[in-house]
Amino acid sequence: MYDEVVAGRPPAYKESHPDQMWAPVGGRVSTKRVRELIDAVTTLAKENGFPGTAGIEARISFDRHAARLIRGHLDLSWAEAGNRDLWSFLSLVALPHVTMWRFGPDNKERWIATDLTRHTWARLWWQAVVFAGHEHVLAALSESDLNQLLERRSIGGDPRLTREMARAVIELGAGAPRRAVIRDVTARLRRYLAFLDVRALSDQQIRDLCQALTGETVSRLKGDDVESRKDGDI
Repeated sequence: MYDEVVAGRPPAYKESHPDQMWAPVGGRVSTKRVRELIDAVTTLAKENGFPGTAGIEARISFDRHAARLIRGHLDLSWAEAGNRDLWSFLSLVALPHVTMWRFGPDNKERWIATDLTRHTWARLWWQAVVFAGHEHVLAALSESDLNQLLERRSIGGDPRLTREMARAVIELGAGAPRRAVIRDVTARLRRYLAFLDVRALSDQQIRDLCQALTGETVSRLKGDDVESRKDGDI
């Protein structure tokens, strides 16, 4: 089906596919429920410019709202959310028209769920899970910020750690270039995680750790900026 998309066949959504298979345990989703998801996502996409070309702000707005919508329609356990076929079904069968509008045909990972942190719909479901109850933090992050946090499994696999790192970067990194801050601080954190199991830490201890590491990063970046200005004066 993805090859057909690449070849230029217009994507057409469906509620089911003749080759779909059901899990050996658990309930079966009705075509009515699938259609409700299709209608909800399509409506949201239209509010953000679908089927026309969407700008960066419209695409980000769509992602932020779609994250909560996808999670609301898909009542999944974390184990079920790790089923790659489920996400490929969404992108290729149920929502190919919106997948095409959001990312186009060229990036295979957006269509076929080889990497759930890159897949069009799996990544949004996980964002909604990680930032549940903290949607204002998610809204303040760019796609690049989320990539730095969620595509690094040692960080993105722990919702508490991801949220607190994001919060620290937003609060302490306001006076420094965000991209440089988040790249540096995630590298610092990953070095710590080689020796530290954050599951043994309290919420406050995780918050303190993220604040301390982000503070070190911002101080270093500002120090480098001061030195570069001095060199320029010379």
